[in-house]
Amino acid sequence: MVVCNHGVTYSSAIQKLYGELAASMVRATTGFCEPHARAGARLRGPSVSAFQVAYAELSRLRLASREGILLVDSDEVANFVAEVVLSDQSNYPPIDEVLEAWLSLFVGQLDYACSKRLPFTPHPDIKLAMDALASCGYAQRLIDNFIWTEEIGRAMLMSGLWNEDGLSWEELNEREIDLDMRKALASIPDDVKHAALRNDRVAVGKALAARWINDVWLPDTADEAPWWRLAAIAPEVIRLIDLTEGISCPNINDVN
Repeated sequence: MVVCNHGVTYSSAIQKLYGELAASMVRATTGFCEPHARAGARLRGPSVSAFQVAYAELSRLRLASREGILLVDSDEVANFVAEVVLSDQSNYPPIDEVLEAWLSLFVGQLDYACSKRLPFTPHPDIKLAMDALASCGYAQRLIDNFIWTEEIGRAMLMSGLWNEDGLSWEELNEREIDLDMRKALASIPDDVKHAALRNDRVAVGKALAARWINDVWLPDTADEAPWWRLAAIAPEVIRLIDLTEGISCPNINDVN
């Protein structure tokens, strides 16, 4: 155990966690140009908020300049960060804030891990980070899979992936869609049913967008819905087709 300058006790597991979280963020933000980036490489990635947050966090971790230049060889990041945590934790970002940036990038943006409170298989690029998270109690290892624990709740809330009750927004949204599409299935018109059975997503989407209004199917003479409405209901289309074909999603009605 290590007692840091501000009196908080940190274990070697937390040191390793800091290091692996940082190392995976460096790989994600430099891997587009170099698989093993050296100090001096520029951080790169899509111009989306999750990457911008990651850049800022890497700067706070003393791994990158404010201009987005890597200051440490990517292969040395994990060890470098662990050593800094050991010697100067009081001036380092709190672990929840590092977790927030990591979750926003790898769960919210890259989909390398799942926000649901169900077992998942992480992307190989974050396997070491997931092992470190499990060692610190933020996740539980289930052979080759992992499942989040209550300990990750604060960081999930900070990243906007869970609500204040510790429930996954993704699961809650899926449950809402499932209930809505079960209502639609109960009175589904024959033409929409036939389209669903032949897996015609375009036809089902047009029908849902234009005719499933306020829990009621309108006649097929209804005006065609605007394109943005069609784009927004892709999950509903998939769920209605699955329900029509008799495909059931496990645990869809059980949100932790």
